[in-house]
Amino acid sequence: MNQATYDQDLYTWSLQQSQLLRERKFDQVDWEHIIEEIEDMSKSEKRALQSFLETLLMHLLKWQYQPAYQGNSWKFTIIEQRERILEHLQENPGLKSKLPELIIRAYGYAVKGAMRETGLPIRHFPENCPWTYETFMDETFWPESGITP
Repeated sequence: MNQATYDQDLYTWSLQQSQLLRERKFDQVDWEHIIEEIEDMSKSEKRALQSFLETLLMHLLKWQYQPAYQGNSWKFTIIEQRERILEHLQENPGLKSKLPELIIRAYGYAVKGAMRETGLPIRHFPENCPWTYETFMDETFWPESGITP
C-alpha cells in the first residue's frame, strides 16, 4: 500500500490510518497527526454549536427589534436552528457544559449580525443575552417587540 502523507492527501491518509488501527498495526500509525485531528474534531463540534446559537440568537433579535419584517423566512430559520442545536447536543452531550460560554460568545456575534442586517445601532440591543437557554430554546417562545415608542 502506497502511504499517503498527512500534508499531501488528508482524505487518503485518514482512510489508511483507520485501516492501520483496525489491523492493530500501531507501530505504523501516524500518532502525532491522529491526535491533532481528534483535537480539531472537538473544536469543530464546538464551533458548529456556537454557529447554530449565533444564527438563532441573531434571528430572535431581528424578530424582536424589527417586528414589521417578521416572516416565514425568519420563523423557519428560528425553528431550524433550535432543532440543529438540540440534535447537535444529543450527538455531543459533552458540549452541554460549554453552553454558558458559547452563548456569551454567540450572542456577541449575533448582535453584530443583527446590527448589520437591520441597520439599527448597537444601543438598541441588550448588552448581554436577554434570554436563558431554556427560554430561547422553547418552541413556543417568540420575543415581543423591543422597539420603544
